[in-house]
Amino acid sequence: MKENTKKFWKIAKWFFSVWAVCVICLLGVRTQAAESKVSVSMKEPQIVSVNAPADVTTALRVTWRPVENADGYIIYRRAANSTTWERIKKVAGQSKSYYSNIKLQPGTKYTYTVQSFCQVNGKVYYSTKGTNPVSAVTHLKTPALKSATSVSYNQVKVVWTPVTNAQGYRIYRKEAGSGWRLIRRIPGEQKYYCIDSTAETGKQYYYTVRATCSWDGALYLSGYNTKGIAGRANLGTSAITSIKMDGGKAVLTWKQIPGAQGYVVMRSTASNGTYKKVRTAQGVTDTSWTDKSMVGGTTYYYKVRAFKQVDGKFVYGGFSPVKSASKQLVEIMDYISMRYNSQTIVSDLNRMASAIGEMDKGYFGHIYQLNGEKILIQQTNTPAEDEVNLIIQNGGNEGVTLHGIRVGDTYATIKAKLQAAGYSELGATGGVFNYGFLYRDGTSAIGVKIASGRMTAYKMSQLDPSIYYNSASSVVSAMDVWRKLMGE
Repeated sequence: MKENTKKFWKIAKWFFSVWAVCVICLLGVRTQAAESKVSVSMKEPQIVSVNAPADVTTALRVTWRPVENADGYIIYRRAANSTTWERIKKVAGQSKSYYSNIKLQPGTKYTYTVQSFCQVNGKVYYSTKGTNPVSAVTHLKTPALKSATSVSYNQVKVVWTPVTNAQGYRIYRKEAGSGWRLIRRIPGEQKYYCIDSTAETGKQYYYTVRATCSWDGALYLSGYNTKGIAGRANLGTSAITSIKMDGGKAVLTWKQIPGAQGYVVMRSTASNGTYKKVRTAQGVTDTSWTDKSMVGGTTYYYKVRAFKQVDGKFVYGGFSPVKSASKQLVEIMDYISMRYNSQTIVSDLNRMASAIGEMDKGYFGHIYQLNGEKILIQQTNTPAEDEVNLIIQNGGNEGVTLHGIRVGDTYATIKAKLQAAGYSELGATGGVFNYGFLYRDGTSAIGVKIASGRMTAYKMSQLDPSIYYNSASSVVSAMDVWRKLMGE
């Protein structure tokens, strides 16, 4: 019995010891939990920055200082005109210190706050949020420059691609070797061009554009193309509006160009040939010119461009499209017959003079004279019996032919054409017209001046057919006619 009692107390003592240990442990855990619950107080993270690289327009990077004992962070965002926080991301890790918020709108204001948290014994503890929020505006895209073209002598049109969410644009200009200068401000997101009306004619400029937006009274600007796009204000391109032939002359009229001080007319005998200046017209309204130096049988090509003097230098507009005009060859014998009528000779000569163009007319005693560019015509209305009645002299006009001979022909060509027309060769003479030909009835003689193998001038003299026809040989010899021709 004594042994059993002893054994009982031994077992009871063991149970008591175990119970005491358990109670002590339980009390310790509860104390520790109570102590932890009281000490958990999370600090709200301080945002260091909210920004993005200049070329990023749809994202912002939020950076904060890590909080001691934090298990992670929750990032909140508030839209520009909202007062409600939107939870956008939860990140784990005490040392985590940034988050990149993507898929944002360019040129838009966003406000951020960060909340820290930790978990103790299955319960999550949070810091405050929104105590010190930080705002930022996403970057606007840099406008893409498309063109800078002249629209007038003092205007350049600059075109770019519109930028999403832009509230306006700023246009800058510079010259070579200088810095950018603001020249225009334009409101509106969908604007895509600007006309610079302060450009000097012909001067090379460079243009660039920045998009803008405004938040809380602050102005935000996009990046810009640092090289810019080249453009200049040019004089307009003229156009020949008409070319009319009038009495062997070409009358040109062309389009007036704003800002021009005058025009230059160029001429060539081939469409793609070498053009030479034939006229400088002074004044913006001086838009016509008459070409009096045309040669018959030749086609002329014309083009016109405007000019203006800027800083002592001439600036030119573009050449007009080429237009042409032709002056027909005038054949003397189409107007004067070998047996001309003395009653109609004056009107015949006038018709011929009109075809040649620019002929002065007048009477000098009993001589009716027509004088033009290298052409001299004299008709004696009351000739003596042995007097030459008609003289037609060409001193170099290539457009007036006689029996088909033309200034510039070789002697062989002249001889063949005149012999076909009924003339006989007289040979060399000692006069200015150093080779002669006589018509078969003796009433007409032609002298030609040959230099360097080609004809430079010719002269025809005729006797009045009413006096000499069929009786020329009995009144005056062929050599007498020729002597009169050479003596005139």
